[in-house]
Amino acid sequence: MQIRLFHLQNSRSQRIVWFLEELGLPYELVINHHSNTDEKKNSPHQLSKFPTVEIINQEQIFILAETSAIIDYLSYLYPQLGQTKLLGSQLQSFYYWKNYCEATFIPDLLLKQIFHQIVQRTPFPVRFVSKFLKYGFDQGYLNPSLQQQMTMIDKHLKDHLWFAGDQFTVADILMWFPLLACAQNNHQFKHIQRYLAQIENRPAFKKSLIKGLWSASTFQSYWTIAW
Repeated sequence: MQIRLFHLQNSRSQRIVWFLEELGLPYELVINHHSNTDEKKNSPHQLSKFPTVEIINQEQIFILAETSAIIDYLSYLYPQLGQTKLLGSQLQSFYYWKNYCEATFIPDLLLKQIFHQIVQRTPFPVRFVSKFLKYGFDQGYLNPSLQQQMTMIDKHLKDHLWFAGDQFTVADILMWFPLLACAQNNHQFKHIQRYLAQIENRPAFKKSLIKGLWSASTFQSYWTIAW
């Protein structure tokens, strides 16, 4: 089986680069930059999604997008980072955090960026209106919600090495990106900070950052302005 990953630099697709490195699978990486207009590097998915994998197996080509779908499919084929060795509460934690990440955590973070973009694209004479709306939404819902979520996560990590317990799983790969985006503005969560430092020491993670052309400064700037 041949795997070609279409990856957008400094985006959530970095998690798939890391996932493939953790699995130790050979793959071809096609990197697209946010300012890139090279059609050869665009996603082959009909909605131009990143990440997208192109899987060639016995001369058949299969296109798959969406981070969770890619992780679920490859975890079915290569289950070492999945739920196969988990029991009881570990299995429950695995399914909860794996699905919570994409269903609740990331949508709230995306709202941060959406409202920031609305403010930036509003004509200057009336920009105060969109700023007022952003401030009201942040203070009335988004900031309290994210604070509550980070408190819940920090409490969980206080008693768990990884999200599913003692075993590193794909739930950790999924949760890394949104946690990093929030943690830059929430230094009081010491267990989350410990957890992120723990991830940074994984050899496959370090390798994936180099391969994926990850820029910590660009990422930090992108998310800091949204708050």
